[in-house]
Amino acid sequence: MLMGYDFDIQLELKFDRIIKAILGNVFIGKDAQMDRQQATDFLIYSVKPFKVAVRLRRYNYFLKYSDEFTIRYSRPSGVDTEIHKIQKGLVNYVLYGFVNAEETKIIRWFIGDLNVFRNANPLPVIKSNNPPDSSFAIYKLNQFPKNFIVKTWQRNIADKVFDRFEKALFTFAIAWGTAGLIFNVWRMCQ
Repeated sequence: MLMGYDFDIQLELKFDRIIKAILGNVFIGKDAQMDRQQATDFLIYSVKPFKVAVRLRRYNYFLKYSDEFTIRYSRPSGVDTEIHKIQKGLVNYVLYGFVNAEETKIIRWFIGDLNVFRNANPLPVIKSNNPPDSSFAIYKLNQFPKNFIVKTWQRNIADKVFDRFEKALFTFAIAWGTAGLIFNVWRMCQ
């Protein structure tokens, strides 16, 4: 069984390509003005260097704590955690999200500006993890100025309904196919 860092990083590694796509869509901008002024034949995309901390949470946390976000506060080993890196200014943004129960899709995320976070100097609630391999600083999103959230997205409720319908249809098709196969075998045996 994975513990500590190896367990914590699982979701981020699993959703690596999607995370990169989210960041690209938020931070890579088309620069049509530069294109026109420099008479190039293609659109120019501008990317400024920045660092993003990423944390994905499992669905059970979404159900209980969707108005909060957590940052690892300490580990028993004393190693620097995310809060230390943020306080030192080593990261510019945080992408914080939740995955669905099947851990196949990101269902909600936001990108927070950590300069705004540092300037707000919020007071967290500190809570030990279970198992006690670390502690977390818990923040409510409403503790921060509005400009903390750079971008946010939540999966549409219609998508969730369609997913359930699609699963039910698939289950029905499997059941019907199995029943049909059994019926055809029974008919051949008659």
